[in-house]
Amino acid sequence: MFGLSDLFERGGPVLYILFFVTIFIWFIIFSKYLATSYNKNWIHNNFVDFSKGLVVNKNNFDFFQDSFLIHIKRKSSKQLKMLDGLIGLCPMLGLLGTVYGMIEVFEVLAVLGTGNPRAMSTGVAKATIPTMAGMTIALSGLFFKFDLANKVEKYQEEARIYLKQKVNIWSVIIKEDKLKKKRH
Repeated sequence: MFGLSDLFERGGPVLYILFFVTIFIWFIIFSKYLATSYNKNWIHNNFVDFSKGLVVNKNNFDFFQDSFLIHIKRKSSKQLKMLDGLIGLCPMLGLLGTVYGMIEVFEVLAVLGTGNPRAMSTGVAKATIPTMAGMTIALSGLFFKFDLANKVEKYQEEARIYLKQKVNIWSVIIKEDKLKKKRH
């Protein structure tokens, strides 16, 4: 029966690098899910922070709206590019492990010749295990990355709806102000 330490020993040093990259990938994924799942007023809080000290009127509302939507997109998609890069790095690290393992196979072939397949199996394991691990990590990370990208799009749509509600409220307030001014 193989344990985790046996897997790392058979996979070679590249598996340790993949392990640390995997920890970083899952840290980003979990932190993004925690940040987006538990804060129900995230868009409102960002709106309040973004609009502090700004005077919004009919002349600059379009600029304000575009700027706020860009702000929401930037805040909600923070770290997704890094996640893309790390997920893309995993198969490359797996291929590096393949090269490392094949070098070991060729060293065994040079020293012992082709008559000892058991000696070559260690190098073959070091060639295949990191490749399998890199692909598995990348596939599982891609699934969650696409889910997070869908959440970003959902936040952008919610921000548009939120701004439309704000526009309706502001237009009512402006109409009431105009009616008050006409009466006086």
